[in-house]
Amino acid sequence: MNVADRKITARAPFDTEKLDRLMHEARLDALVVTSRHNVQYLLGGYRFFFFDAMEAIGVSRYLPVYVYQRGRPENALYIG
Repeated sequence: MNVADRKITARAPFDTEKLDRLMHEARLDALVVTSRHNVQYLLGGYRFFFFDAMEAIGVSRYLPVYVYQRGRPENALYIG
């Protein structure tokens, strides 16, 4: 089975229509989110244990990345 062929039935845990509208107004095609707090929000409150240390540098140098393409929430990507 090709993973790319699977249909995603779950909805994003945030208002994709509002985000798409704001991105359109700002003339953005995609977002690359690296702030831990914003990544956590876009993942619907998901907290991996690396989120416990929120400092920019120090105990945890873990950098989560969330990528969102305007109008295509099924293409969202989380790298953690």
